[in-house]
Amino acid sequence: MVKLIFVFLSAASLSGCFSAVLDAASLVGTGVNAAGSLLPHKADSSNVFDHDEIKEVCIEWNGSVALSDFVPSLQSELQKHGVLSRVYNAGTQPTNCPLTMAYNAFIKWDVKAFSSSYSPYLAYASLTLRREGRVVGTAQYQIGSFGQDKWGSTTSKLGPLVDVLVVVPDKKGKKDTSNFSGS
Repeated sequence: MVKLIFVFLSAASLSGCFSAVLDAASLVGTGVNAAGSLLPHKADSSNVFDHDEIKEVCIEWNGSVALSDFVPSLQSELQKHGVLSRVYNAGTQPTNCPLTMAYNAFIKWDVKAFSSSYSPYLAYASLTLRREGRVVGTAQYQIGSFGQDKWGSTTSKLGPLVDVLVVVPDKKGKKDTSNFSGS
């Protein structure tokens, strides 16, 4: 990439078409960014304790997350694993729902390539899974250091977090969770 930029800058100094070279460099950067947004995401950090198969989870609504597709994307990812979900308002947890999920997320705004208006994107998300109030797993997503996944869909960013939380841990190769009692 550095060599490519050097070639563009060298060409600009020879031809005097510096703005055209900058436009071309911007286009290349946009292409790299778009390609990065298609890469599979992974949970940045997770901690999952031994738990039984998850069939249903109640999601605690977080009104401070201002991304309209966050909860639908979360529910869609849960559904892919056969996990039913329902949403409840904070402080009103249903008594018949021992497994709950809380979430938090931060959005940022930027202008997409070839656009003049700002759009939101998911920059950080955390999910916490609890059974009867006790944490059984956490997972977090944070935008890549170069922002290569900035414009990836909310679903593609939440998918790996849900994968980590709802898949029953493999008892053979999993971490020692002996300090955690029960599930």
